[in-house]
Amino acid sequence: MSVGKIRVLVNAARHHFWALAVAALVFGPSVAKGAQIAADGTTGDQGVISYLPDLSQTDTFWAGPVGAFYRGAALTFMLLVLVGMLIRARQQHRHVKQLEQLAKDLRFNAERDARDFSRMQRLHFENTPLVVVALDAQRRVKEWTGRAEAVFGLRAMEVLGKPVAELGWMEPADQAALLAAFAPATGAEQAGRIVTLRHQSNVGENRMIEWHVSILPGAEGAAESVLALGLDVTDRDAAAGELRREQKRAERVAQAAGAGLWTLQLDKGQLTWEDPLVEILGYNAKDFPTRQSAWLELFHPEDRPRFEEALKEAQHTPSARQLVEVRLRHRSGTYLWMQLAFDCAAGAHAAVTGTAVDLTRLKLAEEKFRGLVEQSLAGIFILQENRVVYANPKFWSIVRSGGARPPARPEFLELVHPEDRATMAERLRPLYAGAKQEAALLFRLSGPAGAQVAVQGHGIASEHEGEPAILGLVMDASHRFAQEQTSRRLSQVVEQSPVGILITDPAGIIEYANRKFCEVTGYPPEELLGQTPQLMRALNTPEEFYTELWARLCQGKKWEGEHLSRAKDGRQFMARAVLFPIFDESGVVTHCVKIMEDITAERTLEERLARAQRLESIGNLAGGIAHDLNNILAPVRLGAEFMKTLPFSGKEREIIEVMDISVHRATELVQQVLAFSRGRRSKRESMWLPPIISELERLVRESFPRDVRLDIQVASNLAPVKADSTQILQVLMNLCVNSRDAMPVGGVISFAADNVTLGSAQTASFPGVQPGPHVRIRVTDTGTGIPQVVRDKIFEPFFTTKDVGKGTGLGLSTALGIMQEHHGIIELESTGPQGTTFVIYLPATTEEPLAPAATTPAAAAQVRKSSERAAESKPGAGHTVLVVDDEVPLRQAVAFILGQRGYNVLEASDGYQAIDVVKKSSEVEVVLLDVMMPRLDGLATMKALREFRPELRVIATSGVNHDTRVDALRRMGVQHFLLKPYRNHELLDALNECIGSGAGKS
Repeated sequence: MSVGKIRVLVNAARHHFWALAVAALVFGPSVAKGAQIAADGTTGDQGVISYLPDLSQTDTFWAGPVGAFYRGAALTFMLLVLVGMLIRARQQHRHVKQLEQLAKDLRFNAERDARDFSRMQRLHFENTPLVVVALDAQRRVKEWTGRAEAVFGLRAMEVLGKPVAELGWMEPADQAALLAAFAPATGAEQAGRIVTLRHQSNVGENRMIEWHVSILPGAEGAAESVLALGLDVTDRDAAAGELRREQKRAERVAQAAGAGLWTLQLDKGQLTWEDPLVEILGYNAKDFPTRQSAWLELFHPEDRPRFEEALKEAQHTPSARQLVEVRLRHRSGTYLWMQLAFDCAAGAHAAVTGTAVDLTRLKLAEEKFRGLVEQSLAGIFILQENRVVYANPKFWSIVRSGGARPPARPEFLELVHPEDRATMAERLRPLYAGAKQEAALLFRLSGPAGAQVAVQGHGIASEHEGEPAILGLVMDASHRFAQEQTSRRLSQVVEQSPVGILITDPAGIIEYANRKFCEVTGYPPEELLGQTPQLMRALNTPEEFYTELWARLCQGKKWEGEHLSRAKDGRQFMARAVLFPIFDESGVVTHCVKIMEDITAERTLEERLARAQRLESIGNLAGGIAHDLNNILAPVRLGAEFMKTLPFSGKEREIIEVMDISVHRATELVQQVLAFSRGRRSKRESMWLPPIISELERLVRESFPRDVRLDIQVASNLAPVKADSTQILQVLMNLCVNSRDAMPVGGVISFAADNVTLGSAQTASFPGVQPGPHVRIRVTDTGTGIPQVVRDKIFEPFFTTKDVGKGTGLGLSTALGIMQEHHGIIELESTGPQGTTFVIYLPATTEEPLAPAATTPAAAAQVRKSSERAAESKPGAGHTVLVVDDEVPLRQAVAFILGQRGYNVLEASDGYQAIDVVKKSSEVEVVLLDVMMPRLDGLATMKALREFRPELRVIATSGVNHDTRVDALRRMGVQHFLLKPYRNHELLDALNECIGSGAGKS
């Protein structure tokens, strides 16, 4: 059913409703009464008529038959109307049913259309280029389309249900603006919101999004939700920016004062122009050329190639603007200077657009100004990007000293003297940056052949050809610069002098102290200025010394000498000084100068050198004596040891023991002399010091008086050292003996060992000692101490303060020699009249030490005894040995001892005899060869024997172990060396090893 039919039915029902209402009002009571009479069974008209209106009283017509007829007709009509109304009501009821069905159909169609619209809307949202984001009342994301995922890189499952403020998709500066756009609407707000914000994707890409935000009210006052449609306008904004730049560019061209605009279509060769250009060149619109070829004819022949080159460059790089100054022909035939600025638009129809500015007046002004500049007596130059783009002849004459000009646009700093380049670069930097408008310039220019020219002037921040530049003006200031340079150098010489320099006024008030003076005295300059030199007066220097010195200066005389001075920390040092006055032109003393040098270390070295020279002289003498003594003691030791093997008893054996002990003591004394004089070769190994100290403790407790106590403190982490255990024990024992003798009534000897690190300053005074980790041993006693007057002599050989017969004077000198051989230090630290402290420094090592028991002298003695028994158990078994020595007693003693052991012994007194014996006797297997012999020494004899008996084995012997010939024999392959006086077992051990080794070995 159509909508029009529905409207007709509704109108009909409304009309019948009013008819029924009128009928009911007029006839309703009568009809109701008649219906009652009929129901009661009353007959005749009276019953019905009686309920009709009584009309007879007003009109007799109604009382007659005609009236009755009409009343019946009226009743009939009323019944018919009632029936009609009932029929119409039924029809209307049927129409209502149809309307209800129509409403159901409409609602179904509406719901279906809504579902279709929702699907179409979803499809549209997913495929639209817009970003669609929907938020609920709490501003949580409830809709996130695929376009949103693509733009922001966030998937829907990651953001749905999350507050929009926590998505992390915004530039921090735009976060507040986004939240404000999504805020609830105010009462006055009717339209949607539009805002453009910066967003950032999860891959760091920035996008500009234009949001169209709609605030959707909820049903019956519910909270508002948000529908936001976003348009990615990043590319649009970029294009708009480029368009704005192009517009500004066009505006600048159009606003060029007095500029004529022109455009050249390259593909057509067509030229278009504006009126100003025509007017500048004196043409009218009809005469001005419109073709490219005719346009080029206006250019001066010298300028046309430059314009064509610039035109090609503009086509090659469309983005680069070209600027060229050329001469164009005026209609009158003269040439005008024009500045053409143009660029080329890229594309298939490339066109060159530019401006033309008349530079003729400017050129004339430039020519006048150039004439003034060219003839100026000052050097004028222009810098751009640190290059000289212009300089007048005077500048070049200063730079080149009359020579040829340098290449065009030279680097400015290359013209500056190398020593001034850094300063000039610092001066010019603020002018380039615009931080300063002017700067004073004082520098040197480098001329040809190394010539230097000092200049002075100013630099001014300016422009040149539209670009920032520096305008410089300089004058030759060589004379003044030379004076300032001399003054500066003198100041630098004084300040950087390796000696201390002090300047005072005539009253002695300090006005200046250079760096070295402050370094030596320890006073900073601010503490010296205003003081007097009395501040550094040594404690023990008499007052008369300073009085006489100052009086001499006041008389205008110089003083030179050495004196003690005191540093800030109280340290006194020896200074070599020269003091002299400074006079003015009239001869009046204006200042006093002191030049000082700390010679404390020099004096210490001189004293040590003098002591070393004395030691060397004594050592040479002692070395010769020791060599002779060793030769004398050698047969005595051999004989005494042999006699100990004989069956003596009682008094005879005691005498033999005394002989052996005496030889042993004499041998040790000689060894000390040798160690002092020339050093002795030691066997240094990586070792631990605690076992050595433990053995020392045992020896002291067994041999020292009971009233001498030991206090030993050794660090648990004591580093190993590389040393000879016997020599180190000897050094420590010598110090203990000295301490014992210094405590006649008893006392305490303290040992302390720890790890220290020595710096270069601590080792500088000790040749051969390297900075680094060391082991320090402090030996302190409570004895009488060492007097100050003898402290400088304690390390000299044979010097002693003990009574005659109680000391040899070699203990400390031997200890010094051993420590020097070990590259160590031994120092005296006694500071008072009571008690003495010696400090020993031994270099630490990183090598793995031997087992502690194997490095002690006691262990070595045990090994030696085992070796003696083993050597004595091996007979000579008829082997032939040649003994070569110029000492007859020693040669005889050795021959006797070897003969007792079963060896066949041959003898020779020098090298020549030895060579003859070996040539005559082929049975000789081993040669016992003395190194130091007259006529032919051991080294020459060894070389001669090796020529015809290279397999011959040799054992070298000598009274000294520090000899170049001994070292040469070792290099020739001699592996066995015996130091006189050697023991029987040492000789037999060497022979057994030589005979038992393979041929060719020694």
